[in-house]
Amino acid sequence: MKVVVNWITLINLKEIQSFVKFINFYHCFIRNFLKLVKSFTQLIRKNTFFVWNEICVQVFDNLKKQVSSISILRHFNLKQQVILKIDTLNYVKDEILSQYDDERVLHSMIFYSKSMILTEINYHIYDKKLLVIIQCFEHWWLELKCIELLIEMFIDYQTLKIFMKNKQLSQQ
Repeated sequence: MKVVVNWITLINLKEIQSFVKFINFYHCFIRNFLKLVKSFTQLIRKNTFFVWNEICVQVFDNLKKQVSSISILRHFNLKQQVILKIDTLNYVKDEILSQYDDERVLHSMIFYSKSMILTEINYHIYDKKLLVIIQCFEHWWLELKCIELLIEMFIDYQTLKIFMKNKQLSQQ
């Protein structure tokens, strides 16, 4: 990964496009990929003035660091316990599938980040949380269906407590 570490600073639109295409291959291994790349994608838009600022430099360096990190690539092991961490913001959902190795060290295996569609953005927060849980299990179905051990899932459940108290289901 010396190529990534030594990647020169991006100075024009074509270089940014090239870097984003390259880095996109690793998107499932990079935590908060959509949030990080957003500053780049804003530079690529039509009718946008090209400004390479400090935020872009930080994102560029962070992405290079994450891609060149040797620990980001690990094989999924069906015999190891699986940890799912799910988070949702107003417009983005993040999922992280992790596993413990033989020394009980937790390693992030795959990251998945996706922008919500407009109708999902309008959901109440507890509906968003429930939706993301369902979509997470649908997304990781192939990996999770073969696991013999229990799956641990971490999510901010405070909003779900409110849902359980109200128990008023919407049509969503």
